[in-house]
Amino acid sequence: MPAVGTDTDLNLVVLCDLRHWRLVRRYPHPMHLHVVRPDDWESHRDLRLEMLQDAPDAFWYTYADEAVYDEADWRERIEGAWLVQARDADGVVGSAGLGSHWEPERARTATLFGLYVAPRARGRGVGEALVRAVLEEARHLGKAEVVLEVGGHNGPAIALYERCGFVRTGATAAHPRREDLHELEMVHPL
Repeated sequence: MPAVGTDTDLNLVVLCDLRHWRLVRRYPHPMHLHVVRPDDWESHRDLRLEMLQDAPDAFWYTYADEAVYDEADWRERIEGAWLVQARDADGVVGSAGLGSHWEPERARTATLFGLYVAPRARGRGVGEALVRAVLEEARHLGKAEVVLEVGGHNGPAIALYERCGFVRTGATAAHPRREDLHELEMVHPL
């Protein structure tokens, strides 16, 4: 299977097993994955701001934090990470990111972050396709594992990650803004 980063547009059929492909194929708009580049800053910004309004407790930053960014800020954020978008005929319907660690003891660990699927595309296999794209890119980069943090209150996201092979590590972290919520750490060995 080719690494996700080798082409900017990837067909979901390449990234998903047959069961997932059928799930996506039932819908009228074919979808593909697109590796985000700095020139994609507007579509990245628009979906990022949508996700921060739709699910504010799922992300560390707020709409107010990021709504003030200008074009240069958005381009810089894109250059600093590996990001992938799910797109259909109507536009961008989801995204996810992969980050690497700089600490020598974590050099072989990557982090899945910012996974979001727009409400209009939920139930179509988009989340699983995005997770699988991130895992494939981590393998391509020679990582040994991918970690993530997910809100303990977010049952659908936890179920998605478990379906994709992530397991809970037992580690938790405080939510950045709400004392009544906590983040669960999950890991996927590669």
